[in-house]
Amino acid sequence: MQLAEDAFGTSGKTRRISELESGSVANPHPKTIDPIIAALGITTSEIEACAKQASAKPEDDLDRAYREARNLIEAIARQFEHEQPSATLAELDQFLREKATEWAKLRDQIGNIDADERGLEQIKHAAASALADGRFDDVDLLLAKAEEQYQRDRTLVEVRKHADIRISRGDSSLLKGDPDAALGHYHSAVEFYRPFDEEEMAEKINLVAQDLYEVSRRSLRPFFFVGAKLLELLLTLPSVKADPIAMAEVGYHLGLSYRNEYDDPKSSRRDEALSKAIHYSKLAVEAPETQADAYKATTSAVGLANCLRDRAKATSNLDDFQEAIALLTSTQEKFGGDEAAGPIMSHLNNSLGALYRNLAALGGGGIADMEAKALSAFMQAVVNSERYGNIDTWGASHLNIGMILAIRANADGIGADERYFLRLRAIVEINAAIETFPAATFPFRFADAQLEMGRLLFQHAVALQNQQLSEVYLARAVHSFEVASEVMGIERDAYRWAQLRTTLGSLFAYHADRAEVMVALADLERVIEYYEEAAEVLQMNGYISEIDPCRKAISTAQSKRNVLLKLNKKEGMA
Repeated sequence: MQLAEDAFGTSGKTRRISELESGSVANPHPKTIDPIIAALGITTSEIEACAKQASAKPEDDLDRAYREARNLIEAIARQFEHEQPSATLAELDQFLREKATEWAKLRDQIGNIDADERGLEQIKHAAASALADGRFDDVDLLLAKAEEQYQRDRTLVEVRKHADIRISRGDSSLLKGDPDAALGHYHSAVEFYRPFDEEEMAEKINLVAQDLYEVSRRSLRPFFFVGAKLLELLLTLPSVKADPIAMAEVGYHLGLSYRNEYDDPKSSRRDEALSKAIHYSKLAVEAPETQADAYKATTSAVGLANCLRDRAKATSNLDDFQEAIALLTSTQEKFGGDEAAGPIMSHLNNSLGALYRNLAALGGGGIADMEAKALSAFMQAVVNSERYGNIDTWGASHLNIGMILAIRANADGIGADERYFLRLRAIVEINAAIETFPAATFPFRFADAQLEMGRLLFQHAVALQNQQLSEVYLARAVHSFEVASEVMGIERDAYRWAQLRTTLGSLFAYHADRAEVMVALADLERVIEYYEEAAEVLQMNGYISEIDPCRKAISTAQSKRNVLLKLNKKEGMA
């Protein structure tokens, strides 16, 4: 009892003395019984002599722990004593051995960190020192720092390589025409970043989506939905969800991507795409953070207005037109004088003009008034485009101006000279658009501009009294229709391609009625050829109701050809 008092400061530890005397603790570690050794005055040499006589081997982990992490082991022992004051010596000994093993394992793990970089080696030593002192919070902070550096210098380097390879697989899938497979590759590529660096994941998503958007704008087989699906991943990131500005920007880009997907006639996702375009565009417009920035507010308003216009055109819903006009008008009034919004104001003017033109086509609000407002908006768009060097909008605005002038040229109540001049002005405007949209850069817009030019040139040729000049314009019209047909292609829009062929057929039929016999016969062969091509494509794509007019046109051309052949034969015999 007295020894317990002297060693442990309490007689309650007498049982530990009894455990040693009875041998129930067969191989106690010296440090476990340090208080008894000290109380009895046993020297180090005596301990070493006893150790030599003992058959049991020393516990290496515990020995090293007492040498290298004495403060830690002693602190752990005191904590154990405090929490379990009635614990036996065997229990204390076993506890310390287990803790020493855990310490040794953690020490080795820290030591095994690959630390070629000087900074990481220093962090390793600091973490090992903190572990020896039992400063676990410092250990965690230092290891977190090491993890961050390792992740930055090594892990992310490999992740980037892996992601880039997977992105290349996505590009390959797009090239072979499998956008769904491409989306899977792009999705998995950006997901590589999620466990390591969310910000870099967001950056990679934006980069890939932007590339896809730009390629799709210039492609005859666009795939806007692939980029849109990637952008939707951004909305799952906590850092984006916590940032209203980031959410608004993602909403804007999603609205833009889905609207372009809707604009692709070959897309099987058009209805879904338009609904999503409106939803995400409203997310951007309604964000207070967006309204605090003149450029972003104007850009977002244009995006939503264009989506509403698409839905209004599809449903003839005048309310959507009016909502879009009100949105753009209020935005123009609010930010029209703000220099920050200047570069995007031409887009607003162009979109506003398109809305007025669509309303005029539907007879809403007074045709003449709507056309005048549309023309004014498009002209202002040209001015703003020139001020900021916006070639894209400049071309689109000239195309729109040309189309309005062409419509005016067919209006009632104007003289022949005025019609002639309006058509010439329209030809000049549309030609400016054609020069702006070369086929390799904006193929769809280029094809649309060529189509409008062909129609206008045909009208002009028909209206001219000068036969020689009419021939020139007819030849130019044929060229424009052929170019539009080639760029449009059967694959992109079979119906519009077939319509172009029938338009060419009508043009040659018109010319055949006014040409000499041999030229007329050649024209009629072209008529039959164009209508047969159109009928075949319409049949293959299920446009059954459109086939009968083609067959009638073919039959008419064949009858005229037979009459001319007979006439030519008689003249030859004569």
